[in-house]
Amino acid sequence: MTNIQTNNNINSEEITMNATDALITALVTHFQDNPKGFTDYRKDVEALLKDNVKPLASRSGKSGDDWRSEIKSQFSGRGAKWVFIALQDIESTLTQFESEGVDCSSYRENTTKLGKAWIRFSGPRIKDGVKSAAFEVRTGGSTIDHPKQLHVISAESMNSLIETMPGTPKALKIEEDSAPMPKAKKKDKDKEVEIDTTSVHTLANEINNELEAEVVLNETPQSDDPSEWEAFLAAEGLTDPDLDNLLNDDDF
Repeated sequence: MTNIQTNNNINSEEITMNATDALITALVTHFQDNPKGFTDYRKDVEALLKDNVKPLASRSGKSGDDWRSEIKSQFSGRGAKWVFIALQDIESTLTQFESEGVDCSSYRENTTKLGKAWIRFSGPRIKDGVKSAAFEVRTGGSTIDHPKQLHVISAESMNSLIETMPGTPKALKIEEDSAPMPKAKKKDKDKEVEIDTTSVHTLANEINNELEAEVVLNETPQSDDPSEWEAFLAAEGLTDPDLDNLLNDDDF
């Protein structure tokens, strides 16, 4: 078996060398038939390669990458990269993350509550020689990039395992962090107490008027007669009844 394989390799090398030798011979013959300077002749050869060989090389390269373009186009568009996947299909990936120290508790709680997990398309990949698509598993929040946390699905089985999401996890509010924040209660405004100041102003005015009023005294007596002074003081309200009773007391 080894001898057969070795012989096949030798034959392939001989064919390649024969083709190269034939190409060189053809170039030499062509140059001899069209003698000119080396630079000019090289330009002629480059023109031949551009017209006859380059199209073949371009088609060969594109044909090998068609599957990548097809996968990318499937997830193109706003919000089209998010897909659902069954919990059992992503379990092995989460277990691997956790063995590497990644905290998946919040992601597990939210996905379990919904009954399925969500992942975001990252790009086409080749895994173990198989054409595949890689998806980010954003265990720390859907709005945070997780380029190294990937769940890989083969291109052949991808469409049967994923479900297109109608929106992003944040828009669908399926994460705890996406839940709307409760509105803060508005503080009750202090009630203004209206005070009727009319009566206060009235009282103040009355007091002021009394204070500002001129004190008018009756003309004082011109004589030294005690009876006239007693009458004057009584008229002015300047007498003390108790003192008068004491002074009029017979025992005094």
